[in-house]
Amino acid sequence: MRCHSHAGEPRTRSGDARPPGEPRPGSGEPRLPGALRPRSGDARLLGLLRGLSGTGSVHSVFGRVVNLLTPDGTLIALAARDGGDAPRTLVLDVAAWTGQGLEAGRSVVFSEGTLTVDRPRPLRPLSLTTVGARPWHAVAPSLAALPPGGFAAAAVLLDRLCRTYGPLGGMLGPAPGAGLLETAVARALDEGRTTLVAGVRAGDGDGIRRGVLALLGLGPGLTPAGDDFLTGLALVAALPRSRLAAFVPVLRDVLAEHGARTTALGLATLSEAADGRARAELLDLLRLLAEHRPAQDLNVPVRRVLAIGHTSGGDTLSGLVAGFRLEEELRGPL
Repeated sequence: MRCHSHAGEPRTRSGDARPPGEPRPGSGEPRLPGALRPRSGDARLLGLLRGLSGTGSVHSVFGRVVNLLTPDGTLIALAARDGGDAPRTLVLDVAAWTGQGLEAGRSVVFSEGTLTVDRPRPLRPLSLTTVGARPWHAVAPSLAALPPGGFAAAAVLLDRLCRTYGPLGGMLGPAPGAGLLETAVARALDEGRTTLVAGVRAGDGDGIRRGVLALLGLGPGLTPAGDDFLTGLALVAALPRSRLAAFVPVLRDVLAEHGARTTALGLATLSEAADGRARAELLDLLRLLAEHRPAQDLNVPVRRVLAIGHTSGGDTLSGLVAGFRLEEELRGPL
């Protein structure tokens, strides 16, 4: 989902994350109107908001995304126009959120399809209505029609593209000249992956649990690399008739018991992936794979995924690759 790390947002020399060319707060950037209407929104979230009343809060603010907590503590996101559709996300016709008086901890009033976000004076509260928003459905395609060897071929192709275009770091291994900490984290990620894959391959619930616990929350950022890898694997396991289906209940149990080991954003992303729900870039890529599209048709979609965060896209694709390899292996000869 896109409740949202945005670790890869461009940073200025002063360290504030914002899109290139975006003005600094207080530099005369245009103010948002008092009322906004989303261009599109996760259909499940739109349905939830229509019946939701109470007071939540602003969780975190980034250049392209504002994360909110609903009255029951569910994390949702308001994305700028270039953010793209994702679970628990509303996409608005806004260039960026920086400098609009949105601050973590400010109250958000939810009332049957409307949200009112408190801002410091002299700014008026920001009002948002979901009426007229285009519903977006986070539905993963079926890969059941892939021919024998199809999952293995998809794994080889994705792995090659990922290693060709993806930045090193996270699940792809440390970048050249990496320090001791990054090297140690990369080693721990590789060990966790090995444990998890062995557990899934053997149908060993305890082994799967050890692997999930080894990866959960491992790595820097608001969506750690270990979480992103688990997200990719969960998407494969959540597909209809997947041979990896035993992974999902173990993942859910670990999240319920040890969710505090990772970030709120990582927990939200993993919870959605366990339902087969992910951001549009990932689902679009899965659809192309389901359609047996040639390799050249996947270059741009893969690079869109790799552009997510600093290494989040590559880490998630690494999870897909592992999932496809296991799926092929566990299906066996037909």
